Amino acid sequence: MNYAGKRVLLLDGYGRQVPSLLHQLHGLGCKVTTICESKLDVGYTSRYPVKKVVIHGIRENATLYRKAIEKELCEEKYDVIFPVLEKATDICLSDNMQTKFPDLKIIAAPREAFLKAYDKQQTMALCMKNNIPCPLTKRADETWSEYLAKVSFPLAIKPRKGSGSAGFKKIHNRQELEQFMASGTLIVENYVIQEFIPQNKYMCNCYVMMDDEHNPMYSVAIQTYRWYPVDGGPGCFARTVDQPLVTENAIKLFKALDWSGFGQVSFMMDSRDNIPKVIEINGRVSAGIKMVEYAGCTPVKYMMDRAFGQKMIPKKEKIKEGLGLRYFHTDILWLLKSPDRFRTVPSWFDFRKSKDYIFSWADPIPFFSYAIEHTMTYQKDMEKRKHS
Repeated sequence: MNYAGKRVLLLDGYGRQVPSLLHQLHGLGCKVTTICESKLDVGYTSRYPVKKVVIHGIRENATLYRKAIEKELCEEKYDVIFPVLEKATDICLSDNMQTKFPDLKIIAAPREAFLKAYDKQQTMALCMKNNIPCPLTKRADETWSEYLAKVSFPLAIKPRKGSGSAGFKKIHNRQELEQFMASGTLIVENYVIQEFIPQNKYMCNCYVMMDDEHNPMYSVAIQTYRWYPVDGGPGCFARTVDQPLVTENAIKLFKALDWSGFGQVSFMMDSRDNIPKVIEINGRVSAGIKMVEYAGCTPVKYMMDRAFGQKMIPKKEKIKEGLGLRYFHTDILWLLKSPDRFRTVPSWFDFRKSKDYIFSWADPIPFFSYAIEHTMTYQKDMEKRKHS
């Protein structure tokens, strides 16, 4: 199907995945409007949108965001709405949105599958039910005594909803756990409690496109070699790899979810038994979509095909190994902070066959506006990612 001239409302203009999405939508000939929070957002500084809307406060205020989206949809005629992050996706998947705008195509997974994937507790329960390797996790119906009898410290405590390492806490012993619980900070129902997987090997993400019959159209596995903060955080350099077990379990998990559309499963290689274990699902459009684009999988074209009910053709070509993706804004911080800066493999100074999450010679300004914007919020971002 030809998508030239289709009007697309692209949300979350501050996300670092937005430049790749804009590039792909531009290549399809779509006319894109972005909703941003700041004129420094990559969705605003990019040359590709035909219209840019700035609404301050939408990152934190879901009600304000919903009103801004609905106002734009009422004022302009759009064929497609394209949410990127969790909050916008949740807004777009509400029954009210589809009822108000019945002809609007929504780029997102089915709502029930998305909500299960967004909740790490449900993700872990689904893994354990389907024999998919994951960290030993406290079940909702399990007492502390039962759980602590079969797990060893340290433990990882994470918000049930969220992504990256924000809100993550490492608990080293029982006394520390009791102190943490006594402080009132830990509301068990809002957190996932699981064994801590040592981050001394590597992370691996698998990006999959599933059709509406829950069949995989392609999968791209990438291995993370560096992350920032250096003791555990979002990846800052990764390469495509051939990881059959990771791919197999990612597809198995998406099938168990009745998933359709684009999604990502994150794995941590456990050095104790050399088994990759599921850490989380990203039902949103994650920044790694740039790697999927680089690997030649045309993810946005597949998303548009699914939204418009077009038959999706599985990709048959093998994904090239060794393609690199660098998040330069944090990779430079890794270089400054890591004691392994000159020993790491692959070398930090090897830029061959690699691209940046944000930078593009065809659309360079977002790289610099993103740097300025996040320099101003750096301290706040790092506070969220303290592990202690």
